Amino acid sequence: MKANRFVFAIIFVVLGAVIALAPYTFAEVCSTAEKIMKCHWTARVELFLGITVAALGIVKFFFADKNFQLGINFGILFNALGVILIPTVIIGVCGMKTMHCNAVSKPVLVVLGIVTAVAAVVQSVSLWKKQ
Repeated sequence: MKANRFVFAIIFVVLGAVIALAPYTFAEVCSTAEKIMKCHWTARVELFLGITVAALGIVKFFFADKNFQLGINFGILFNALGVILIPTVIIGVCGMKTMHCNAVSKPVLVVLGIVTAVAAVVQSVSLWKKQ
């Protein structure tokens, strides 16, 4: 159980960091020049969501209680859904299909959100079965 908790805690810290940094590094959104685009606001929200996932992953290191772990996973799952919905439905990215934010940033964030959600569900099921 202890190894399982630490492995998933590390996974969530890494995924949270990648979610937070992706729109500013390898999956960069449009720069703010004359007009601030929607992808700029998407990147700012993703930064917050990524930091939140990483912080919840850090909290997982310190608390071994299964119910507490399930609660943290619930929070991570909702943040992961936010990571998916922000660039696709809630805020969006630039309208042109050829823009880097639409061609790269959006799919990267969606995949990272799905991976985070799947990891939270997998650990939750694992914890649930052990009860």
